[in-house]
Amino acid sequence: MSDWIDDFFDEIEEEKDMEVTERMRSWLLHLLRKCRYEDNVDEFYTDEILSSDLTMNRYRELSTTFEMNKLDVRYDYAPSQRELAKFIRYICDL
Repeated sequence: MSDWIDDFFDEIEEEKDMEVTERMRSWLLHLLRKCRYEDNVDEFYTDEILSSDLTMNRYRELSTTFEMNKLDVRYDYAPSQRELAKFIRYICDL
């Protein structure tokens, strides 16, 4: 019965040892561009993303931070259809 719990924690331990790939780094840079921070904070984040010391935990923290600080569709020059539909559902309370 408790085997699934052991498997779950084993997977988490394996993820700690994983390296951040170039695709993950490019995704973080994409999310960072959607945030549009002020006072050159984005340069600090860019340096951190491109450094070789980026860990999986820090990757998760950065992706969550960027997702939460992403600009609203109203301020985006050309939002995607998916983002626009998500915003309309949010406004219409669907």
